[in-house]
Order: sequence, then C-alpha cells, then structure tokens
Amino acid sequence: MSHAEKTMRRSGVRTIALCATLGVTVLAGGRLGAGREGTTLGFLITRSSLAVYDNGMATDCPDGVDPTVEENFQRRLAPAERERLLKPENAKEYAAIWKDTFITGPGDVNVCNNPKSFKDDPRHPPSRGAQGRVAFGMNLDGTTDGRATAVTCGHAKFEGPNGDKGVDNQLYRATGCSKGYRGTGGSVQQGGGIPSFLIEIRGVDNPQSDDRVEVGIYSTDDVLIQSQNGGALPYQTFHIAANPRFHNETRGRIVNGEIVTDALDALYLKWRISTLGLFGEASENEFRRARLQLRIEPDGGLIGQLGGYRPLMNISTSGYCCKATASTANIDCAAHYNTLAVMADGDPDPETGACTTISAVHTLKGIPAFVLHGSTGSR
Repeated sequence: MSHAEKTMRRSGVRTIALCATLGVTVLAGGRLGAGREGTTLGFLITRSSLAVYDNGMATDCPDGVDPTVEENFQRRLAPAERERLLKPENAKEYAAIWKDTFITGPGDVNVCNNPKSFKDDPRHPPSRGAQGRVAFGMNLDGTTDGRATAVTCGHAKFEGPNGDKGVDNQLYRATGCSKGYRGTGGSVQQGGGIPSFLIEIRGVDNPQSDDRVEVGIYSTDDVLIQSQNGGALPYQTFHIAANPRFHNETRGRIVNGEIVTDALDALYLKWRISTLGLFGEASENEFRRARLQLRIEPDGGLIGQLGGYRPLMNISTSGYCCKATASTANIDCAAHYNTLAVMADGDPDPETGACTTISAVHTLKGIPAFVLHGSTGSR
C-alpha cells in the first residue's frame, strides 16, 4: 500500500470514528446551498464567557479594580463632609445620598436604567481598563496596528498568548479590571456569558480540511436536561428557536482541524434571565461582523471563540437592569458605559465620528447535540 493510500485510509477511519462519536448522519443538510451533502455536526453551547486573559493584577490593574458607586461618591466629597457623613449617626443621610441622589439624573432616570444619560458625567468617570498587552481574542478589523478604517476607530491592539499580532477585544480592555471579572482579591472570574445556543456545521467532507462548510448559529426555546450533578447531558435534541431573528447562517472552511467562518453582517442570540421577568425575556445579544473559530475536541465536544462588534447599550443585556444594580449591587453602570464609550472601536457615527460598537470575543464550550429545524417547542 502506498503512502498516499495509507494516508487516505487513516483519514477515512478518523472521519468515520468522528461520525460515530458524535452520533451524526451523512445527509443533504445544507440550507444556504440546496443539495449540499456531507456530515452534519450539531452542538449545544453550554458555556460562554468574555475572553479574559490574566496578566496578573499588578500588570492588568495597577490602580486596583474599578471603583464602585459608593467609592465614586466618596471621591467627590470634601474631606470634612466625608468625615461627617461617615459618622454612625449620619448613616441614613449618607445612604440616601449615594443610593438615590448620586445615581439619579434629570427625569428621574438612574445610572443603570439609562447609563448613556450620564455620558461624560464627571461623577461617574471612565476607568483606565486593563493595561496588559496580552489578551485572548482575534483580529476582527484586519489591521495589525489598530489604525482607523471605514468601519472602525483607531485603537491599541493586543497580542495573543500564542504571539498572534493584532488581537481585538476592547470589551475585555474596558471591563478587565471590574470586580465582576477580578473579584475583590484580583483573581480572574468568568462572566459576561451568553445563554445556551446551538451550532450546526453542515457539509463536512473531511474534519481536518474542507474548503467549504455551512455553519448555523441558533438560539433554542427548548429546556436543557441536566444530569444529577447539574452538568449538561450530551446528545439531547433541540429545536431551533421559533423566532427567525435568532437563525444565523454563514459559510466557512476547515483548516488543520479548525473551523473558521465568514463574517455575518449581524448575529442575534436570545438573552433570557427568568428572575428579571419581562425585562429578562425581551433582550438579545447582538454581534456585528461576527465570526467564529471552532475546534472539535477528541471527546466530541466543541471549543472556540465568537467575535464581533457589540452596540454599547447591548452590553447592558449582560448586567444593566435596575436601580438596585447600583444601589444594592454597588455597580456604577454609568462609569461602565462611559468606559465603553471611550474604548469603543467599531461603527463610527457619520456625524460625530465617535464609535458606537466595541469589539468583543467570547470563548465557547459545547457538547454534541441533535439540532432540529422546522416545528419547534419547549420541553
């Protein structure tokens, strides 16, 4: 048997083994192009979070973590007034000011319901953000130096942990020193996630090299079945969401086992937090010029990244909500928004030139699943 024949045989065995591991079928599954044949692979993304790289607290956040609402309030006080308000007998007055007056603007809006109303408010200043030069992410604008383009503003670039140049992830730069990611001790936390969604890869002829595959990214209305220990069970069947707004499809290719997609003009995924009632049901995560880089693991799981540009107020679906976010959780949403506005690097406003979106990269982890199109329903 020739070397070429041996190579082809090994490749065929790997392909068959992968199909058996994932429990997939070979069928005409293409929806972008009718009649496409090949393996169809389905996955449920069970975990996603903003790609955060830890350069160490001293490097990333030399000034410490971003201040809370209360800390920003205290910084505005004259020393004598601060001393007076912090006396036990003045606790009620102190709380009434920073938990109400300080976070309320004209028209009775507050820093978390409408943070952009406090843009450039010196009481809620932007932070310096993460100062490290290394970050997870991908090159989203096609430049290595971060120069302005027709659809981006000039900005500093990161270097990837593997030495890749030109990494864009300004959302991490803006939030990398917040307590939501650093915690009180400075250790990196996970946060800023997207609820579970589906990825379907169609028309796969060779899982190591394929010049054309089709990739669908869908929200689902179905409920995840968990194991006794709370983990997600693989090989469940999920319908794609009933709302076509959450049906996202693009083409891609496989290079050395990595699935790389073309950019989507816009990608929408449902955002749902049941404890927030109607507010938690009505929002979505939006990515513009979104791209994915994915790799199938030996155990059949999926890992990768989703990158794109997110409108600034859309970031609110990950945290902004209500007055209590500021008065109880002590999160300065206005300062957060002002930081996003300073570091925004996408989609310049044609009149002001100020960028209105910010580059963001989320890490993804998924398990094998079966994806159903057509009739939908929750279970």
